[in-house]
Amino acid sequence: MAKTKLQVFVETFNWVNNDDIPFTKLNKQLKDCTVAVVTTAGVYVHGDQPFDITNREDVDETYREIPTVTANSELRLGHEHFNKRFANEDINVVFPIDRLKALVDQGFINGVADSNFSITGYIPKPEKIYDTGRQIAKRMAELAVDIALIVPV
Repeated sequence: MAKTKLQVFVETFNWVNNDDIPFTKLNKQLKDCTVAVVTTAGVYVHGDQPFDITNREDVDETYREIPTVTANSELRLGHEHFNKRFANEDINVVFPIDRLKALVDQGFINGVADSNFSITGYIPKPEKIYDTGRQIAKRMAELAVDIALIVPV
């Protein structure tokens, strides 16, 4: 039986192996934490600079900051490497902002950060994304984010 495109991709992709992943133990209760979303879905706010991806070969290592107060109807997807059918029906599939707001209402977490973050997940040379990650981490520190909810697509 012939292999699918996905099987070929998984077998041939140059995966990053990292045995030294930093981990910081949470030092407070979840109910006292501020959470930010970091998605790889290429979400951006309508009117902002879209990700520079017009075809499947394009790569954009930048990020977009998405204010929590942004209406879901103003969010767009700028990633060309996944099926967006379900995300177009409900952005929470790839950017679960409403789910976090519900957790705030339930008292499960303290709050959602004033801004959340998005990159595109197609980064064939991951070393280029390290600087972007540092920029996002710096911004999250400025926003007093306790937990980053990473949503890969």
